[in-house]
Amino acid sequence: MKNSVLKKCLIIMLMIQMGLLFQGPSFAEDNTADIEKRLNDLEQQVADLKQELWQQKQDKAKGSGNVVVTANNKDGFAIKSADGNYTLKVGGYTQVVAREFADNKKDLGYGSSIIPRRVRLIIQGTVAHDFDFFIQPDFGYTNTYSSITATAPTAYAVGLQDAWLDWKYLPWATIKAGKFKTPFDLENLQDTRYTAFTEIGLTGNLSPQRDVGVQISGSLFDDSINYAGGIFDGAADKENNYGGWATPPGDTNEKSGTGRVFFKPFKKLSIEPLQGLGIGYAASYGKVKGTDLPNYVTPGQAPIFSYNSGVSAAGPQIRNSPQAFYYYKSLGILGEKVESQEELEYTSGSHIYRDKPTNKAWEVTGSYVLTGEDASYNGVTPRNDFDISSGHWGAFELVSRYGELKLDGSIFSEGFANLNTSISKENTWGTGINWYLNHNVKLAADFEQTKFRRGAVNGVSTDDRKTENLFTGLAQLSF
Repeated sequence: MKNSVLKKCLIIMLMIQMGLLFQGPSFAEDNTADIEKRLNDLEQQVADLKQELWQQKQDKAKGSGNVVVTANNKDGFAIKSADGNYTLKVGGYTQVVAREFADNKKDLGYGSSIIPRRVRLIIQGTVAHDFDFFIQPDFGYTNTYSSITATAPTAYAVGLQDAWLDWKYLPWATIKAGKFKTPFDLENLQDTRYTAFTEIGLTGNLSPQRDVGVQISGSLFDDSINYAGGIFDGAADKENNYGGWATPPGDTNEKSGTGRVFFKPFKKLSIEPLQGLGIGYAASYGKVKGTDLPNYVTPGQAPIFSYNSGVSAAGPQIRNSPQAFYYYKSLGILGEKVESQEELEYTSGSHIYRDKPTNKAWEVTGSYVLTGEDASYNGVTPRNDFDISSGHWGAFELVSRYGELKLDGSIFSEGFANLNTSISKENTWGTGINWYLNHNVKLAADFEQTKFRRGAVNGVSTDDRKTENLFTGLAQLSF
C-alpha cells in the first residue's frame, strides 16, 4: 500500500512537469492565475495522499486491520492479527503403530499388536507479541506396564505431554515455564514426528523425558551456539510426568538443575561439508528421595528391568551426556552417550544398605535420503509430493541404529535388583525405511534385534533373556 501511494505522488508530479514543458511562453503569461490554481489543487491532492499514508501507518501500529486466517501443511490451521502480535494455531498428529515380536511369543507372551501410539492435539500461539504458549495433550496408548513380567500395556489414558509459556522479550534469551522436555537427551529433544525410528533408543532409558520447571534458553552468534538451563521438579530416568509430585505424601525431592550447550562451529563458514556438524554436552544434578524409581524397556517397549520392592532413592543423582550430530546433503548421523548415577538404599533387618551405582548407555543412528533431499535434525521434506500421475513418489530414507545399555554390577551384588528377572545388559541394532509421501504423511517399517545378558523370566539368574526380534510399522498423519 505504501508503494501505491508513492507511485500516485510521482505520477502527479510528472504530469505537472510535462504540462509546463509543453505550454508555450505566451500561453503561460495569459493564464498565470489558472496555472496557479491547478498547482494548488495538485498540491492539495499530494497532501491528502500523504495524510492517507500516515493514517495507514498509525492503523498498523495500533493493530487495526483484518484478521488473517490460513491453513497449510506447515502451520496447520492458524488465525493471525494484522500486526502479528496475536496468533492461534491448531494442529496435531497421529501415529498408529503395529508391532510384531517374532520367535519369542511362547517364552515371553508378547504378540502382535496395533495401537494408536501417539494421538496428540497441538494448540499454540502468541499473545502480545512477546509471549508464546504451547499445549499438547496426548490421547494415545500410555505404554505403561504394571510390572516387569506384564505382557501388555495396561490401558489407554489421556496425558498432558506439554503445557508451557515462553517470554521471548530478548532476542538471545527466552524464559520458559511449565511442563516440557528437559534440555538433556539429544534424541529426546527431537520432535517425535522426525525421529529416525518409532521409539527413541536405549539412551532414553537413562534420561528424563519431560518435567515441570523454569528454563532460560537461546542462541548466540547466528545460531552457532545454543544453550539451555533450568530448575526442575526432579524427574526420574525415563519419566514423563510431574517428577517428585508422584511420590506421596508430597514432593520430597529437592529441585534438580539441568543444563545443555550445543555448538555448531562451522555453520557460518564456507566449508560446506562441515556446516552441519554439531557437538554438545548436557548435565543434571539433583537430590532425590522416595520410591520414584525407573523401569527400563526394550525398543519394543517391553519391560526388562526394575528395582526390588523397598529400594528407594536416597540422595544425589548426577547425569551427563556428550552428544553430537552431523548432516551433509542426504547423510545424517546422530550419536550420544548418557551416564546416570543415583544414590540408592534399602533396609534389611537392622542394616541399611546404601550405594551409588552408575548406569551407562550409548547409541549411534545413521540415515540416508535415497531420493536426494537433505537430511536434517528436523526431518525430511520431500522435493515433490507423492503423485503417481506426475511420476513423483515423495522421499525415501534408509535408517540404522546401534545402541547399548549397561547397568552397574553393584545394583545386583548389593541387592537393589534381582538378576532372575532384571537384565544387566542389552545390545540392540536395527534398520528400516521411512517413506515421506508429503509434508504431512509418513509411513515407516523397521526391524530391531535386541540381545540381553541375564534377566531370564524363568527365574534362573544364569540364563539370558531370549533375544527380542521386533518388526514395527508406522503410519503417521500430521497437520
